[in-house]
Amino acid sequence: MAATSGESEFGNDFKLRNRQPGEATDNEDGLRRRKVDDEYDERRRRIANVFMQAYGTELKDIDAKKLAKLRERAEANEEEVEKPFSPYNLQTIFWILATFAIFYYTDFIDAIKVDPRVNRPWLYSGALLIGVNITIGFYLIVICSWIRKIEDWEIHAPIAIPMATTTFIMGGLCVNIALWPVYGFLTPLMLFTVFMGFVVLVSLLPNKL
Repeated sequence: MAATSGESEFGNDFKLRNRQPGEATDNEDGLRRRKVDDEYDERRRRIANVFMQAYGTELKDIDAKKLAKLRERAEANEEEVEKPFSPYNLQTIFWILATFAIFYYTDFIDAIKVDPRVNRPWLYSGALLIGVNITIGFYLIVICSWIRKIEDWEIHAPIAIPMATTTFIMGGLCVNIALWPVYGFLTPLMLFTVFMGFVVLVSLLPNKL
């Protein structure tokens, strides 16, 4: 029995030393097969969830035609979920053009620079808060995603997204108060358009390099 075990270990060692470059070991093949099996089980669970939502626990009474329709619907939904969303669409183009129109056809930049009606303390406070928001975004997108290859931001930096959201809301309110004497009720509309243009431009950046 001991001799058999020794021969088995010798054979495994011989395989590892003499395998060709790029040739997978038995362990690597097993991991691949296990990954494929896990993905298949996940698809089966998704389809089962659709059936349970439609019929509850009375699956034995499902009509064959209805069962086929539910299966087709589940597979179609799964394909839609797995299909990557393209940021290049009409909505993206609209917000970018609207933002450029505000900068081109209004005195938005000049008003921020020299208009005496602008409330400067509120403007500087808002700019500081929005600067913090942009810094957090730079850290998550460039440093985490591009450089360090970290995909799950919530696990790596759980406080980053709540802080970015808070600083953006507070900064937006401060800038609205600062520019209200100049543009009045148009201020929120203009700032929202500029914000959406900035968001869609950021969405065009790749997640990975």
